[in-house]
Parts: sequence; C-alpha cells; structure tokens
Amino acid sequence: MACPEFEDLILDYCEGAASPADRGRLESHVSACTGCREYLAMQQELDLCLSRSIARPAISPAFAPRLAARMAEQRRAPRFRWLPRILDGIGYLSLASAAGYLLQQLPHPGIWIGLVALGGSAAFGLWETGKALRGSFGHR
Repeated sequence: MACPEFEDLILDYCEGAASPADRGRLESHVSACTGCREYLAMQQELDLCLSRSIARPAISPAFAPRLAARMAEQRRAPRFRWLPRILDGIGYLSLASAAGYLLQQLPHPGIWIGLVALGGSAAFGLWETGKALRGSFGHR
C-alpha cells in the first residue's frame, strides 16, 4: 500500500508531470518504501498495458498543411477592434438625445431633476456594463 501523501505524486511521476524537485523526493522515498515502490511499478505496468492496447488514431498526411493554412488564415483575418467603440458612441449619443428630448417635454422642475438623476444613474450603469463587456471579450 502506497503512502497517502505520495499517491498523487506517483501518478504525476508516471505522467511525466512531476517537477524535478518532486521527482527527486519521490525517487529517494521509493528507494526506501516498499509499498510506494510496488504502487509505482503497478502504475507503470498499467500505463504500458494501456498504451499497447489503445491504438493511436491515424492522421491524414494532409492534416498538417491544412491546419497550418487555417492558422495563417486566422492570423490574416481582419479584426474590427474599433467597432465596439463606435457602437458604444452611437448608443451613448442616442441615450443623450432621447434624454434631452424627454427633458424638454416635462412641465415641472421637480420631475426634471428626478429624471436627470435617474438618467445619470442609468448612464453610469451602462458605462460600467460596457467596460465590463469590453473586458470580457478582450477589447481595450
């Protein structure tokens, strides 16, 4: 039976994912611990059996050139980084003009002040939402 603190490290070691320091620590531990040495041997044997029994899929010879061409095409594809900023500007101008029109239609100053405060709050919320959306889609 392997030591519980070394079980995950043994699995990482078999997969080649252990750091050099962890490999050295495990190798020195395995040399002294029979349970871990047996567990390591069993995992290595299991990996060998699985690698022999599972056939690797055949890849078409044309796959690599097609992949390289597609990657080059993706790099050359035009990027419209300016489009979100223009759309944001159009949206903000539309909100401002709609707010201006509505403010002209109001008869009482108290309502006007309340709507200006509401509009300011809405504009701030839209501004922050726009920043968050641009950040989540990688735009700056």
